[in-house]
Amino acid sequence: MVAGVTIEKEENYALCRVESFTPELEEKIRNELSAIALGAAEAAADPEYNNYHNTLREFLVRYETKPEDTQKGMIGELLSHILIPELFQNLTSISVLLNKEEQSIKKGFDIIYCDIPQSALWYSEVKSGHKAEKDSSERANHTLVKRAYADLKEKFGEGRASLWRSARIDVSLTLDASMAANAKKLLSNDSPLVSQSVSTDKNAILISVLYEHPSNCYTLDSLKVILDELLAKNEFKSLIVFSIQKETFQKIANFLEAEVAAHA
Repeated sequence: MVAGVTIEKEENYALCRVESFTPELEEKIRNELSAIALGAAEAAADPEYNNYHNTLREFLVRYETKPEDTQKGMIGELLSHILIPELFQNLTSISVLLNKEEQSIKKGFDIIYCDIPQSALWYSEVKSGHKAEKDSSERANHTLVKRAYADLKEKFGEGRASLWRSARIDVSLTLDASMAANAKKLLSNDSPLVSQSVSTDKNAILISVLYEHPSNCYTLDSLKVILDELLAKNEFKSLIVFSIQKETFQKIANFLEAEVAAHA
C-alpha cells in the first residue's frame, strides 16, 4: 500500500486515511494521472501526446476555474480513482476523470467499475466535503454517504439512456479491444434502452471523501452502521461503502500546480 495511507477494510466496506501526502503518493499521481484522466487505453495509444504534464495541464484548466465545492469534488474523484484499486483489486475502472466534450467536470456516473472475471458492473457516486463546525466526523461522513446513495438511486430512476451511452464511450478509452466489447455489452444490457431493470438490479459503490484532520477520525465500525442501515432499504443489488479521510484538498491541488510550474 502507499506510504502515508492507512487502510482498514472488511469485505464490502473500507476506510482510507491519508495521514500525510508522502513522496510515494506524489509519485503514484505522476504515474497514474494520464490513465485516470484520459483512460488507460487512450494514454497508452499515444504516450508522448498523453504524457503526464500535458494531462496535468488539462486537469488544471478545468480545476482552476471552478468554485471551491467543485474543486473538492474533483480532488475527491482523483483520490477515489487512485485508492480504490488498492483495496478492490477485482475492479477495473471503465471511466475517465476528465470530461471529453468541454473543459468542464465529468457528467453522468462518477466512476463505473467492471469486475471482468464476473462480468459485473459496479456504479459509483463520489461525494466530498468538510464537516460542519458542530458536527462529528462520523456524522459528517454518514451525510456524504447518504448523499451518494440518494444521487445514485436518482440517476437509475431517471432512465436517461445518455448516461449509458457516455459510459460506453469511456470503455473504448479505458480498455483494450479484447476486453472492451464485453464491457460495452454489459452496459448496453443495463441501459434503459434494452433493460427494464431498476436500482435493485444494480451494484453500487458509495464513496465519501471527508476533508478533516485524521486525528479527528471516524471508525470502521461506523461505516458498518451506515452500510447496514442502507442495506436494510433493499434498493440496490449489492453495496460497497468506501470512505476516504484527508485533512485538506488544497495540498494535492498545490502539488499539481507546482508540478506544472516546475515544467513550464
